[in-house]
Amino acid sequence: MKLLRKTGKFYTDIIISNIGIFIFIGILSSVFQSRGWIPNEEMYAVSQLTYKYLLPSLLAYEAGKRSSGTTGGGALGLMTAAGVLAGENDGGILGALLLGTLAGILWKKEERIFERNASPGLQMLTRNLGLAFTGLAAAFVGYGLFGPALSCVENVLYRGVDCLTGRGLTAFLCVIVEPAKVFFLNNIVNHGILIPLGMNQVQEAGESVLFLLEANPGPGLGVLLALLWAGKRKRGEYLAAAVAETAGGLHEVYFPYVLSDLRLLLPLIAGGAAGTVCFGVWNAGVQGAVSPGSVFLILLLSGRENMAGVAGGILVSAAVSFAISLLILKKRSPEAENTVPEEKREVMEPEKTELKKTESIQKIVFVCDAGVGSSAMGAAILRRLLRQRGTGEITVEACASDMLPDETDLIVCQKEIRRLLPDGIPEEKFYLVESFVDPAEYDKLVSLVSGETL
Repeated sequence: MKLLRKTGKFYTDIIISNIGIFIFIGILSSVFQSRGWIPNEEMYAVSQLTYKYLLPSLLAYEAGKRSSGTTGGGALGLMTAAGVLAGENDGGILGALLLGTLAGILWKKEERIFERNASPGLQMLTRNLGLAFTGLAAAFVGYGLFGPALSCVENVLYRGVDCLTGRGLTAFLCVIVEPAKVFFLNNIVNHGILIPLGMNQVQEAGESVLFLLEANPGPGLGVLLALLWAGKRKRGEYLAAAVAETAGGLHEVYFPYVLSDLRLLLPLIAGGAAGTVCFGVWNAGVQGAVSPGSVFLILLLSGRENMAGVAGGILVSAAVSFAISLLILKKRSPEAENTVPEEKREVMEPEKTELKKTESIQKIVFVCDAGVGSSAMGAAILRRLLRQRGTGEITVEACASDMLPDETDLIVCQKEIRRLLPDGIPEEKFYLVESFVDPAEYDKLVSLVSGETL
């Protein structure tokens, strides 16, 4: 499981770092294709060029660079991908990611051989020659072997997805997708699996419902609205979470509430399935990758013809999730009014409250799975509050769980993310929270780093 998560995280990080290009392709397609807002063949051709050649090349380079740790691995990944793209086959995004990784691993081993055996004065020459000849061989192999093989594999995968979509069975994927999201696998599911598969569907059908399976904010919104309706306390927190989920597309804001009551997984699955069925009935999809799952970005990428169907599916998702969540919440005992039990609200151990500003807190890092969603929002909120208190000299950043900076004085993360961080970090460096949208957490944190008594 650890290897699976590490592999998924590796590819997720690569796609997230290039997600702007995915959205760029989607916007160009939705605006300039023949059914778009402003049909224009020349501009639409730009999106196709980017998808077919530039995007796979960038992903292959990134995969090679990350797997080897050097730009040489990225260059070898690019040369391998060039051989695949030159053939009469569609290597695609999955092929670029796989070949780039293999090329990076190969170069990492080859570079060590050059370092051990070449004389210091000739290391640069042998390295460059080795990279060029290895790239030449890799391009030939990519052209004659990898390209056709990858096309066959991808065709099987894509035909399987098309079969599910065509038979109206896509909704069953929500049984996997919705729980995976809650357990902080949402980025791996979306960026590592659904987006690469969806991009191919877009080239064939002009749109894909796969982009909506993880991005759909309806199921999470329904749960949050039910909590807001049923709860007498923490309504401001629920409302803030609902806004962040709908407008910002930050799914992580509702995960803690579901994790505190796993029965709420049922309305998430039912809401997601209901919305997906509606997307299929109305033949609605979006024309590019959606990240984050903001309703505004979803509607922008849905195009002129699909906007009503996509909006309707999101509303149905929210309504179904809201209704079932409300039934579950109404069955709670009066003592269980609050979503999170009292003992779980203690976000810090007693000894952590002794941390004072005099301990030179100069750098605070908010951590989430990918480092671009809820943690970025939390870091922005804290920076604003610290500036208002006159302590804006403190650095506040956001990062992914596997990219924690060495020089960090305080780490702010949700309890579920704590287990993903490396061992050996002193516990006093952690400030654990239930939710990044709870104003009380920021009041405590600002008081803590300002040296005020809690």
